[in-house]
Amino acid sequence: MRKQLHAIFFKRGRCCTLILWIFFVLLTSSIYAQRGYYDAPYKRYEANLGQLSNGSTTTAKSYNQADLQSEASDQQCVNMSAANAAVQWTLTEAADGLVIRYSVPDGQTGTLGVYNGNTKITTLTLTSTWSWEYLWSNGNPNNNGITNQNPRMRFDEVRYKLPSKIPASGTLRLVRETGNIHLDFAEMEPVPTAVTAPAGAVTYTGNGSDLQTFIDANGGKKIFIPSGVYNVNRELYFGSANTSLIGAGMWYTQINFTNTSSLNGGLRANASNISFSDLYLTTNSASRSNSYKAINGVFTSGSVIKNIWAEHFECGAWIAQYNSGGPAIADGFTLSHCRFRNNYADGINLCKGTANAIVEHCNFRNNGDDDQAIWSADGLECINNTFRYNTSENCWRACGLAIYGGKNNKAYNLIIKDNLEAGIRVSNNFPGAPFNNDGMHEIHDITVTACGTFNDTYNNPVAAIDIFSAAIAGSQVKNVQLYNIDILDSRNDAISISKRSGDGIYNLSFKDITINGTGKEFPGNNVLNRNWGRGFFVLIAGSPAGNGTYCNMNYSNRSGNATVNEETNAIGTFSWTAATNCSSTPVGVTGVTITPAAVTLGVGATQQLTPTVAPANATNKTVSYSSNNTGVATVNSAGLVTAIAQGSAVITVTTQDGAKTATAAITVNSSNVAVTSVSLSPTTVTLAVVATQQLTATVLPSNATNKSVSYASNNTGVATVNSSGLVTAVANGTATITVTTADGNKTSTAAITVNTATGTYFTIKNKWTGNYLYDAGANVGYGPTVANNNYKWEKVAVDATYFILKNVGTGDIMHIENLTGAVQCTAGSTGWWSAQWSNENVDGTWVRIKNRWQTGSMIHIENLNGSAQYAGAQNNWESAQWQFQSTTSKKVEFTEAVTVTENSLVSIYPNPAVNNEFNVVLPELNAGDIATVTVTDINGRKVLAEKITSSAKINHNLAEGIYVVTISSNDFKVSKKVIVK
Repeated sequence: MRKQLHAIFFKRGRCCTLILWIFFVLLTSSIYAQRGYYDAPYKRYEANLGQLSNGSTTTAKSYNQADLQSEASDQQCVNMSAANAAVQWTLTEAADGLVIRYSVPDGQTGTLGVYNGNTKITTLTLTSTWSWEYLWSNGNPNNNGITNQNPRMRFDEVRYKLPSKIPASGTLRLVRETGNIHLDFAEMEPVPTAVTAPAGAVTYTGNGSDLQTFIDANGGKKIFIPSGVYNVNRELYFGSANTSLIGAGMWYTQINFTNTSSLNGGLRANASNISFSDLYLTTNSASRSNSYKAINGVFTSGSVIKNIWAEHFECGAWIAQYNSGGPAIADGFTLSHCRFRNNYADGINLCKGTANAIVEHCNFRNNGDDDQAIWSADGLECINNTFRYNTSENCWRACGLAIYGGKNNKAYNLIIKDNLEAGIRVSNNFPGAPFNNDGMHEIHDITVTACGTFNDTYNNPVAAIDIFSAAIAGSQVKNVQLYNIDILDSRNDAISISKRSGDGIYNLSFKDITINGTGKEFPGNNVLNRNWGRGFFVLIAGSPAGNGTYCNMNYSNRSGNATVNEETNAIGTFSWTAATNCSSTPVGVTGVTITPAAVTLGVGATQQLTPTVAPANATNKTVSYSSNNTGVATVNSAGLVTAIAQGSAVITVTTQDGAKTATAAITVNSSNVAVTSVSLSPTTVTLAVVATQQLTATVLPSNATNKSVSYASNNTGVATVNSSGLVTAVANGTATITVTTADGNKTSTAAITVNTATGTYFTIKNKWTGNYLYDAGANVGYGPTVANNNYKWEKVAVDATYFILKNVGTGDIMHIENLTGAVQCTAGSTGWWSAQWSNENVDGTWVRIKNRWQTGSMIHIENLNGSAQYAGAQNNWESAQWQFQSTTSKKVEFTEAVTVTENSLVSIYPNPAVNNEFNVVLPELNAGDIATVTVTDINGRKVLAEKITSSAKINHNLAEGIYVVTISSNDFKVSKKVIVK
């Protein structure tokens, strides 16, 4: 969810004052040993450092965004397009897990042979299915206003588990078999043995199609998924507390989400203590969706997310509460040893009030938005979250680390490398809670290499460290400390402190900063031909107010066309001064205390411990925790104690610097009163579709210590239930709701019957395509067949002119409140003018559906992008003309919905298309079925339409460029990008 960064409308002047110049010898590599994901299990083998043969050639190092290698590691890769081109390396450790980072041209594939020495192991197919993003023209509302027309995400990855390890000092050899291939690097790791089902776990034995049903039936338990590939066509929802999903390992258990529509992929948590581990998550989706996260929802102090590998989602993880019934915010969880790679937006975003979370020992690579973000969205302040020991690399949009509001957030011991835009960003550029007047954000011990640019996605300059104020979440950025940071080979400026709008930046400090190399991309990447200086060590711009201090700023190897180290010509009233008592000597830890020092807990209770490190200005305040009796009490890495059983335990806090310790005495009492039974009220319920019923659980005895319960439905297609016992009727039929106590697993049930309701409802049919509008989740979609109640609508009158369109299947209403470009269908207020519509007659059959708020807007599907739209329609468009068709019952049709054929069964070749023609390959159509081929240009205009009954050649007179070809029949609808040359 990114907005355009407003252009900086000022001219960079020249300043002759030399504030600081220190020739500095780069620190040895040993000082970086604990930065980044230092304990990652894999070793990297750069292609350009391998032994090349048979025509393999190394590209020149280039920061020019038009060059493919600008997105590669260290801005170099190897061209392996020649026949039998090869590269090989001598392995430094025995390994059998292979990852290859590669690029093939858009619309093409290639194949590589994998060899152990001279013995061939397998052939790997390299595809462009998930790569090549054209942000300025792909229609996603997050990309509105993008002007940079360089493609991005030109690299992708493939992985393969070898049948046996290549030994240490053995040879990994890759040989090109077909295709135009550029190779960036290979990574090899020893794959651990598969995880077995933990004690007490239930084991899933299906193929993925009924996995949600299995999860619903086993709420509150450890659910184990053995080795295998499981295809799932929906988002997996976890609404029962204390549920864990455990795989056999990220090299063994793969969950592939096949449904590519918004809200239909990934794992969503909406209850306390949900945990995920040892899984590889993938998707058939190949574009940015507004809600298609690998990991989504809220996680609490008992939640652990570890060993998750996620690729090709919108986001790797988005932590926030967007549902009802679960915890209000995410608080106190740990996420570790995860890999979020090749996703279209954020790596991870700690959002909407997330607090006390730790994200550590993770790799973020080739993602299309902030890799590690903290965003205090919706006015909910994010507090005391930590990113540490992570590596961010090859992020192709936004930055590696971002803090947007809140207080006391921390990021340290990171490596951020080879990002196309900023490395670190601190700003108030997105709506939400502002920066707090209290507390301090600490950013330290980080290496930022080859980041920043003169042309971001909006053709604006950003520095490797980009700090700016706007006027969106408050008007000030404040309370930020940055120290022990090394900024190497910045593509543009190293540090930028600027005002885009609002007031300015307050209480900012830099200490012990090493900058070596700036302006590396100069004179390239200047599409707007701006006559601005580039390559400053520090740029202060936009005339901000506020104050900042610095000490031990070590500069060397300034480049670009910057003529001074620090450009302060547009400093405004910002005070940029040397700190007093500035010393580069680390301040050692002398001691630590912990509060409370003694505490008594009941079984299952928790207690947050707070350490105080002395002195207050100690350089390294990092601490760790341990328990001497984990059978009685455990403690997580944030100091949260959980009482397990009667007895006593000692929690010890230890400082990383000096190994100073302090202890807290934990007593767990024996006053636990066990649960004997539970009952539900009411025990039988009859509901109409979309109606709700609150169930009430009574736990006995009344003085039971732990009265926590969870709920599950045995038939979520008929009725669902949330974590607080609220039942929602979905469709005709019967379902059983089971309540289970956390203590003793006592159960009770309620029988739910859902009946049809009668009345007058409508389907809404389009004149141009004959498709019908339906509730597709966040937006209104359109489809050729009325498959279920989501295709039916109720007109709710507002007055004599305007009405609300309420969906029969979901109860949501149609509106354009958020002006996303698509007509939305969500819960909303009937008082919104954005949700009020009127009919404008075209003739006796067809009408235009016009919005009350945006008076010139009407519903249409002219651009055939999958969602109904509202802007830019013309009265004569048949795509904007509709027929309300009466249907007299909410009865659910039991015929199956249209099945979408996998993209692999519908293909287009050649791509790029030449000679004014391309071929469409179809599966066999049903008798009498016709497939429609529609071509739209990058502006969404329909430029060609043909009907075919089988695979066929399409002749055209299209100009060179990028187009979207949509092939649809009664059984499938597939869209593919095509380049015409």
